[in-house]
Amino acid sequence: MKLRFGPAGMPLALKGKRLAQGIEYVAKIGLGALEVEFVRGVKIRKEDAIEARKVSKEKDILLSCHGPYWVNCCSPIKEKQITTKRNLMEALRAANLLNATVVVFHPGFYQGQGEKAKENAFSLLAEVIEKMKEEKISALLSPETTGKPSQYGSLDEVLELCKKFRKFMKPTIDFAHIHARENGKIKSKSDYAQIFKKIKSALGAESLKGLHCHFSGIVFSEKGERYHVPIDSSPSFKQLAELLREKKYKFTIINESPLLEKDALKMQKMV
Repeated sequence: MKLRFGPAGMPLALKGKRLAQGIEYVAKIGLGALEVEFVRGVKIRKEDAIEARKVSKEKDILLSCHGPYWVNCCSPIKEKQITTKRNLMEALRAANLLNATVVVFHPGFYQGQGEKAKENAFSLLAEVIEKMKEEKISALLSPETTGKPSQYGSLDEVLELCKKFRKFMKPTIDFAHIHARENGKIKSKSDYAQIFKKIKSALGAESLKGLHCHFSGIVFSEKGERYHVPIDSSPSFKQLAELLREKKYKFTIINESPLLEKDALKMQKMV
């Protein structure tokens, strides 16, 4: 296990190429991870997934996947629940073909439901996990901390989900989302340390080994995140880098700034 950095999606230099070529390029420039983006639907041919899996193993590039944006585990509407389960399962099957570690997803929206939103999410995800067991899927579900107060997915909520479904989930910690959701909360190295302390307290020390993370700068308002920007913004990556060095954390950090591989390399050089 080692500290890895990589882009969210195909490197900018390789847009329009096959996934396997993107993986080769990521390895060539010295990065160690790549997140396959299925945010607008799971679209990958079986032969391309198998080729990508082979290359990722040869080049030691850790793959993860990001599920479709239109997942909403909290919805009370039957049709949307069916769509959400289908999208998650399609992403999980693709992840299995790729030998990806996790399928990242945004858990959903409160939609004025209060506690019912959580109940809906727990119920729907329990059904997805039963299907995962049936199909012997090894990739884990990875609920991501969300960037808006209207979304289900605060740090506490994500940790509660992962504690409930411990064997089948691990969190994705999106620092920019936490920062935006909580009105610019991350201002110091100790603020990052508090996040890791909370994760350890909820899920145990093992949960910090190979923790899956997203990073970028972010522009936000009182309604939370607006859009991602390069890493020379807030929150500060320099403060996180200091903590990564001190604690020797072996995380996977996926760059979601517009400068995909460039900022991933920049972060890697700062640690």
